[in-house]
Amino acid sequence: MAAGWTQDRVVQLAPDGASLKAGQGLALTKKWVSLGRDELYVWGECQGSGAKPYQVQFDLSESASKCSCPSRKFPCKHALGLMLILTASSDAIASQAMPAWVAEWVAGRIERTRKRQEKAEAPPKPVDEEAQAQRLEKRLARVAEGLTALKRWAEDLINAGIATLPSKGYAFFDEPARRLIDAQAPGVAGRVQKLAQIAGSGAGWQHPFVSQLASLYLLIRAFEGRAALPESVQHDVMANIGIPVKSEDIAALPAVRDLWQIIAQEVDVEEGLRVQRTWLFGSESRRPALVLAFAHGAAPLDVSLAPGLSFEGEVTYFPGNGLRAAVTARGDLKPLTAARGLATLEELCAFATGHFSQEPWLSEVVTPVHRVIPMKSDGGWAMVDADRRAIPATMNDRAGWLSLAISGSHPIDLMTGYDGRSLRPLAIIANGEYVSLMSGGA
Repeated sequence: MAAGWTQDRVVQLAPDGASLKAGQGLALTKKWVSLGRDELYVWGECQGSGAKPYQVQFDLSESASKCSCPSRKFPCKHALGLMLILTASSDAIASQAMPAWVAEWVAGRIERTRKRQEKAEAPPKPVDEEAQAQRLEKRLARVAEGLTALKRWAEDLINAGIATLPSKGYAFFDEPARRLIDAQAPGVAGRVQKLAQIAGSGAGWQHPFVSQLASLYLLIRAFEGRAALPESVQHDVMANIGIPVKSEDIAALPAVRDLWQIIAQEVDVEEGLRVQRTWLFGSESRRPALVLAFAHGAAPLDVSLAPGLSFEGEVTYFPGNGLRAAVTARGDLKPLTAARGLATLEELCAFATGHFSQEPWLSEVVTPVHRVIPMKSDGGWAMVDADRRAIPATMNDRAGWLSLAISGSHPIDLMTGYDGRSLRPLAIIANGEYVSLMSGGA
């Protein structure tokens, strides 16, 4: 199958469960007026309720699609149905000459790629560094004012006690969060909103709440004393506050070349903005990397990095000790049939501790761990390694039973987040097959 396409990889593309179910209903050749493909593209005409069939095309190399239907979801149900037909049987869609309507789309994509390359290779426009510095100084002044108010709020909270916070609801945290948005500190606002989620999470909320509040207070104090901190930590402080890094600063940093495994991907919606988090892990460097992509409303996200694949390429890390990075060079995508990661859960604990000590505001580290077995007990789910050490796993029963059924109580490779207390299983590899444990992933 071209570019390592499988049924599971198509499922990963679905924007939601309803789109996937509708796409599965269209994964029948009798519902299509025409079907065709070549080495890079697949296309078809799907008969809908109208007289004219919908024209669907898909770029196999970049996971990009287009459909003439009015849906605002990407990919739409027709594109999902087309790809499910292709991945169900390599003989289901015959190779043939590209029709004119597909060739027109392909030509447009090639032209847009050419223009992007020209823009990237063009000499940079002169930057008014003085004006840029003045804008940053004004923003930092607003941030400082917002953090000073938040510091007083946090101290008052501790002095008054936290026992009654669950009864106050989200509204209690909304006001300080809005003030921080106005102060241009969106990263801190998100941490305040996280406090609201923890306070409303039910029994046992107190310890994680105090831990999150302490982390928030540490960030405020670090900002206040940032001039005395090492440069890398200053970058961490700015990143956690939400002050972006200039693209030219990232381009000037050295890249890490490796065989990069795409071990997991998830999409969240934050204030109408879809945030896609793609986790990579270097086979030789043994470094995790987080690649972020954003889209407003129904705009399409970058789906070129699909989980369960790997590529030879270069990744450039953002300044500081965090894990955020950008893919700056990428070779062909290949199926990830076996993970190269950490050997034991004890190694995972030591590995994560090293990252948390460098970047104290890091919420979790995502890595592959070899040869673990899912286990169910009265207290919930856990993962056990070959040394018989176990760590609790935070996952719903659907994901737990799925991992247990696929493993057959035999060791599997686990792609997991770890926050220092519990695992957050994201996917597994068993018998050479990558299976997502997140919603809609299997």
